[in-house]
This record gives sequence, C-alpha cells and structure tokens, in this order.
Amino acid sequence: MKSEIIKKEGNKLTLKVEVLLDPKSMLNSEEKIQLALNQAGLLATETALSQFDTDGSAIKLNGKNYRSKGKKKKIMKQVTVA
Repeated sequence: MKSEIIKKEGNKLTLKVEVLLDPKSMLNSEEKIQLALNQAGLLATETALSQFDTDGSAIKLNGKNYRSKGKKKKIMKQVTVA
C-alpha cells in the first residue's frame, strides 16, 4: 500500500492511492482499504497544515516582536488504551 501526492496546484491536491486487495477475504480487503485511505488522509492533512506553518520570521503585534521556534521535527509516542 502506498499513497503519494501526484500534484498540487493552488488549493487543489491530487493524490495517488494504491491498495492491495485480498482475493480470499473481504474483511482483510476492507482493512487494507481503510489503512490506505488513512495514509492518504494523513498526507493531505500534512499538506493542508503546512499552508499555515510559520517560517520562523518575527511577527510584529502591538509594537512587540514574537517569534516561533520554526519548523522542528517532533517524535510522538503512540499510547494504546486497553
């Protein structure tokens, strides 16, 4: 399974989603479809969020300068709930 961004023109995003179906199990096929679409959704959301990211330059508001830490890679730990 693979999802990728094919092209981005203005506000329009074109994604390619590849799904390997299980010919013996509809349930497995549905799960694979769900995983592939979730991966495509993550790519689209990441692209949408990047439109609002700051480049790290100062923002001047009411005579004060505010700065962000810029783009920093963060590692998130996945927590499972029983």
